[in-house]
Amino acid sequence: MRSPLIARLLLATGALAVAALLIGLERDRDGCQEAVRATFLASRGPEPLLERRADTLVGECRGAEPLVQIAAGLRETRPRVATRLARTAAAREPDSYVAWGVLAIAAPPREAATAARRAHALNPLASSSASP
Repeated sequence: MRSPLIARLLLATGALAVAALLIGLERDRDGCQEAVRATFLASRGPEPLLERRADTLVGECRGAEPLVQIAAGLRETRPRVATRLARTAAAREPDSYVAWGVLAIAAPPREAATAARRAHALNPLASSSASP
């Protein structure tokens, strides 16, 4: 008789742990999405504001994808911030062709050439410009 009760308690405890984990993941995702939105909106503002929003973006988002998306959009108008975000993305995911490709089109010439070589090594069938 005690065995079914213990099994139910263990099952309930496991379900609560899974629920807590899912809530935490949802909060992380929401924080990242808000940081992406704030960085995008700051892209037309003064450089110091954009820098602060980019810092928040780096802190709130895991992985490279959100950083690469913003870096690609900023590469022509705000190359310094775009380069910083692309560098961070490439450091987080060194096997990401896209991160290296965006760095290749955002960075100053010498760094861009190195990034283009890395992107080409990751994806030899891509064009020689290394753009994703």
